[in-house]
Amino acid sequence: MILLLDIGNSRIKAAMSGDSGIESITAIAHDGAPAAALSQLPDEKPSRIAVANVTGAAHEQQIESALRTRYGMAPAFARTQGEYGGLKLAYAQPQRLGVDRWLMMLALWSETREAFGVSGAGTALTYDAVDANGQHLGGFIAAGLSTHLQAVLGATRFGTGELGAQYYDGLGQDTEACVSQGAFLACLSALEHVARRHPAPRQVLSGGDAPLLQPWLPDWTARPQLVLEGLLAWARLCA
Repeated sequence: MILLLDIGNSRIKAAMSGDSGIESITAIAHDGAPAAALSQLPDEKPSRIAVANVTGAAHEQQIESALRTRYGMAPAFARTQGEYGGLKLAYAQPQRLGVDRWLMMLALWSETREAFGVSGAGTALTYDAVDANGQHLGGFIAAGLSTHLQAVLGATRFGTGELGAQYYDGLGQDTEACVSQGAFLACLSALEHVARRHPAPRQVLSGGDAPLLQPWLPDWTARPQLVLEGLLAWARLCA
């Protein structure tokens, strides 16, 4: 069994994988201390550990040390590569593209060699387009739903009550709904626009906010665990 760890900006997603694919996904909030949060992982010892870490090099050594202590083995950290498995990045400096974005592309490219667009909807809203030859065409990084809300509330003086998480494709009729709808429509509009400019047989939405956005994007498929799927594809390719 391979232990897969997707270490994001605010939480860790952990999963065990076997011959049948990904199993038993667990989400753990880490509050800026991912190495400490690894103590909450299952006790079962895996055969290998694969890690996608976007918290930066400052945390990587601590993460590795914590996993060595817990499981008695060193993890393998996925690294963004300019060309891998037929997928070719547009970035002149591939290491500057987040490993989470790269793994989402790798997951889809490893499945079917056809053009696609893929978005990660979380703290940031990202999008990347890949053509039928595996050439990455580029992408964008914007504020995600919660980041939009925080930006508006932090830059204005009006007060709001509980914002809630009820989104729809219309207009708000009180301040709270207007703030929420502004964030929601900004994210929806960005994805709708880029999909029109870069049509592809598959448009895929991943990340924690994928279930909120996908019902209003009928031509998109929601796959919230796509980083873990890409991490598994990477682990199998480099075995």
